[in-house]
Amino acid sequence: MDLLVVVPHPDDEVFGAGGTLIEYAERGLETGLITLTKGEAGRTLGLCDPQDLGAFRAEELRRAVEVLKIGHFELYDFPNARPAAAAEGEARGAGFEVNRGVADHPEIVDLLVQRFENLKPRAIITFPPNGINGHVDHVATSRWVSAAVAQYGGPLKLFYYAPPTPYPGHEEGYLPPTHQRIIPLHVLAQKLRAMAQHRTQALSVLGFMERSAERLAKETFHLVGYQGELQSELL
Repeated sequence: MDLLVVVPHPDDEVFGAGGTLIEYAERGLETGLITLTKGEAGRTLGLCDPQDLGAFRAEELRRAVEVLKIGHFELYDFPNARPAAAAEGEARGAGFEVNRGVADHPEIVDLLVQRFENLKPRAIITFPPNGINGHVDHVATSRWVSAAVAQYGGPLKLFYYAPPTPYPGHEEGYLPPTHQRIIPLHVLAQKLRAMAQHRTQALSVLGFMERSAERLAKETFHLVGYQGELQSELL
């Protein structure tokens, strides 16, 4: 496999790497996605009952995967933690009050090692150690992926999502971009279609557009261990 994205939630794949996934697939490269939870602690926006949110978001993700032209897709059912700054009083799925999400499941490391050995990715994209916004699932996923890469030991590049500037309040541990990709217009249109499949995440999509509109057409990453000038291609 050429490029594998490993993230905790449905929609984590599209904001930071959607255009890259589409463009590389169109070039004939093999792309993959591993999503660790079904996002059952997110918002429902009245589109489904809270207890059905995980299944609902799984279907949203499957539709997005098709638009993103992802060749290999795995969805797991580890618990989704509630964001620390989640607004009170919103309809949310079950389970987030009694667990810390993927942080409570270190066995994910062994799972990922096995998947890396099977898929043999040339490059992996995941969240940086500070999770960008401090979300406990983002932070834990970064930790488990990094540990699995170290145990795997195979030749690969490990990339982190890397916004051009730190997320407000999360400057500590920020890693700047080493790679920047400008997304062509026809690919951007498909990326926006993929974002639109995540209907329950409409408020998150709008928030992203308000906060980081430039990142719709400019995807930036930090290559672990790289020191040098800003590059454009991951592979």
